[in-house]
Amino acid sequence: MATTEKMCHLTAAELLDAVVDEGSFFSWDTEPEQPVVSAEYARDLARARERSGVDESVITGAGLIRGRQVALVVSEFSFLAGSIGHAAAQRIVAAVERATAEGLPLLAGPASGGTRMQEGTLAFLSMVKITGAVRAHRKAGLPYLVYLRHPTTGGVMGSWGSLGHINVADQALYWDFLAPTCTKRSTPYRSRRTCRLQRTCSTRG
Repeated sequence: MATTEKMCHLTAAELLDAVVDEGSFFSWDTEPEQPVVSAEYARDLARARERSGVDESVITGAGLIRGRQVALVVSEFSFLAGSIGHAAAQRIVAAVERATAEGLPLLAGPASGGTRMQEGTLAFLSMVKITGAVRAHRKAGLPYLVYLRHPTTGGVMGSWGSLGHINVADQALYWDFLAPTCTKRSTPYRSRRTCRLQRTCSTRG
């Protein structure tokens, strides 16, 4: 999606390198268990792994920030546009629940087109599980901080992307419950698109 300036997508690894104390990050991830949907989807996943260098659209783990241990959930946009399916959701839920059990603050860095459409209802229902885990984390009195990266849309924005105690965002972030293509098809008003740019929101209050 075009904005007034070209956005640079940091990979999940680059974001972690920028935020976490050097050498302190360790992964919580295990091999993802993908649902059997179709041969075409299996090929999509294989291509995404090859192109992105990661095995799913999120990376989770823990590390130190200025010496303080925190849990992290970071999207990898180059893996199927950061979309969240069943396996990615399982990874997120496991990370949130572990952060809660260990009493750790949780930092999330979503960048996603939303739920993974190839999985249909299964992917949408996974958002409910993520939301439940985040709410339990908050109810335990533990911080949940969200850094919204460009773009964050769909079910991700409608669930774990918007539940932070504090949400901060890329200056030119595009956010919406609908992805840009869906928005374009569902409304004739171009102003709907511009009102979802973070800079516009900040300027207009």
